[in-house]
Amino acid sequence: MSVFVNNFKKKFNKMLSNENLNPARFAKVSNITMTAAYDYKYGRSVPSSANLYNILNAFPIYTCYLLDLDPKEFSKQIIFKE
Repeated sequence: MSVFVNNFKKKFNKMLSNENLNPARFAKVSNITMTAAYDYKYGRSVPSSANLYNILNAFPIYTCYLLDLDPKEFSKQIIFKE
């Protein structure tokens, strides 16, 4: 099992626990398939970019946690106006 898959599995399960959600309910809230949510829970796969977007959109407070980002670095982000 790759390091990323194992780390994502641990973080996903901690997020489920913290939000008091099972994978089925998480799937509904984040607009991903139930199969995908169970796959993440058991480390069978990691999210596609589309599913990761849906997860982070539904639970933005976990962005840095799930992606191993330093929140202190966000002040340096460049955001273009469209």
